[in-house]
Amino acid sequence: MTGRFLPRLLLTVLIATIFAAAQEPVQPRLTPRISTATRQVGIFTALEQQIVLAIQKKAPAALSSLLADDFAIEEPNADPIAGQDWVQQVTGKDYALKSLIIRNMSVADLGDAAVVKYERIQQATFQGKASSGEFFVVDLWRKDGDSWKLANRYVARVAGPLPASSRQPKPTGKE
Repeated sequence: MTGRFLPRLLLTVLIATIFAAAQEPVQPRLTPRISTATRQVGIFTALEQQIVLAIQKKAPAALSSLLADDFAIEEPNADPIAGQDWVQQVTGKDYALKSLIIRNMSVADLGDAAVVKYERIQQATFQGKASSGEFFVVDLWRKDGDSWKLANRYVARVAGPLPASSRQPKPTGKE
């Protein structure tokens, strides 16, 4: 009996290993690690902090000075927002940015352009309603002489309260 059992067991383990290795994880587990910030991460972290400060101080001129002329911000399931419209929104009286944390930033330096990716946790309100949560942000920065200008921003919510307009109405049972 042992002579036939062992080959079958090995074959079963081999097949299970092949199928398990062929599948990709849905979401890899985050492993805590200490990483040293690259020079580029330091540069773009400082630029992101300037943006936050300009928004908190309600300084549209300071914010605009960090943006390319054709800047636009995009989010899933929404129309793009032109730069000056965004500046007016976030520096206007209806928006309040209470806190913002940037984590897990990485930078792909392409010479005259850089792709900056990071996670953002914010506490904010817009028109008196919570605009807080966790977001994944991808920024495209372009070199402009000796400085960098934010050309495009792509933002997707990953956790936190959804805006009221995206919530599904509760079924009434009368449909």
